[in-house]
Amino acid sequence: FIIPLLGKPIFPGIFTPLMVASQEDISIIEQSLSSDSLIGLILVKTEELEARPTASDLYTVGTVAKIIKKINLPDGGINAFISTLKRFRVKKFLKESNPIIGAVEYLEDEEDNTLEVKALTRAILSEMKQISENNPLFSEEMRLNMVNIDHPGKIADFIASILNVDKKEQQKILETTNVHKRLEQVLIFIKKEQELLRIQKKIQAQINEKIEKSQREYFLKEQLKAIK
Repeated sequence: FIIPLLGKPIFPGIFTPLMVASQEDISIIEQSLSSDSLIGLILVKTEELEARPTASDLYTVGTVAKIIKKINLPDGGINAFISTLKRFRVKKFLKESNPIIGAVEYLEDEEDNTLEVKALTRAILSEMKQISENNPLFSEEMRLNMVNIDHPGKIADFIASILNVDKKEQQKILETTNVHKRLEQVLIFIKKEQELLRIQKKIQAQINEKIEKSQREYFLKEQLKAIK
């Protein structure tokens, strides 16, 4: 069973809530829980759809997840807590709609234990440490996760999932089974994020300087009025 994802792809190695509102997706969750509790998550290519997505609207690489817990919501929806396990590629769609069912092959990481991979991993963690310091968007839990993940491919996936990256670019990273290439892609996005933060700080400093100058001029005028 496959649930179409709007928004962004979900990477392997993550424990996350999945909000399910449509009756079709709720039915998939229920059917999955009655068997092996496994579901496939695949990103929709475009969100500008007039009807429920079918197989042709989906990418072919997604993530398999195990449903850990289901909570029924007051509005009739479901909050499913899922643990994402690994990548898969759809070999063939057996049923193209309501529900979408696919025959899949699981994808394993390639080239994940070379010296270059270790060097890239170290560089990425170092760069991310700089970005996360004094940044309210990065929680202490995120920082701990980055340090404690012990596999280069999983580190790349985790960072790709928390950076502000376009969903098509995230999908490309999801489709990259070669860990060396995946790390290189993630490092490029980290560099872009650093440049964005640098520009934001520069703009903020300029705005603060203007505000301070305006305040100084105001107080000076008020002092002159008082003297007169």
